[in-house]
Amino acid sequence: MNGFIYPIFDKLIGVLYYTNIVELFKYIAKCIPKHQNKTDKEDFISYANIGIDIYQIFKWSMLIIFWFFEYKNQASKFIIYYLIYSNLFVYFYYHVWGSKYKQRTDRKTLNRKFLNYLSAIAFYLLCYAYLYQMHFSEIIKWPDNLIDSTNAIYLSIANAFTLTYGGFMPLTQEARVVFMSELINTFLFFTIIVSNSIPNHTEGIKEDELQK
Repeated sequence: MNGFIYPIFDKLIGVLYYTNIVELFKYIAKCIPKHQNKTDKEDFISYANIGIDIYQIFKWSMLIIFWFFEYKNQASKFIIYYLIYSNLFVYFYYHVWGSKYKQRTDRKTLNRKFLNYLSAIAFYLLCYAYLYQMHFSEIIKWPDNLIDSTNAIYLSIANAFTLTYGGFMPLTQEARVVFMSELINTFLFFTIIVSNSIPNHTEGIKEDELQK
């Protein structure tokens, strides 16, 4: 018996799984007609990877467009918050909580996982930089009152890795909450998630050798 707390939380994670937009991209990609020379499992993996890559392009495009055109409305802020959540949930679900699919450990998959992991870190750091510059600039003290993308990126990296702020300071409770949420994001990525998702190339090489 697992008591009642774990089953409830497990059900909650199952519900949140369906709120993650990357699964929609994977589902659409799976609708592509199957290649006759592949097994069903190989088809699923191939098209799921295509869906993930399309999602990567989508989320980066949204951030770049919002930042380039200096969108400051509530809709853009909500979308970026959602993408940050989705970015984190993917790694939590597949590498910590454990999905229903067996994780592959061949060398190409491990390299792909590592590349996606680096992209995920860069993405959430730049998302917070966008938020600081476009949505919270008035409730943050900026050095020399210079509000630009360079300072915003510096602030995001400094806050994430608990470096000295160098003249930056949250001026309201809301700004402190945003700063704190980035620290929590970093903690989850670099402690819980990293320990479970950094590729182990030794295992991948062994599996490649066995397949020869």
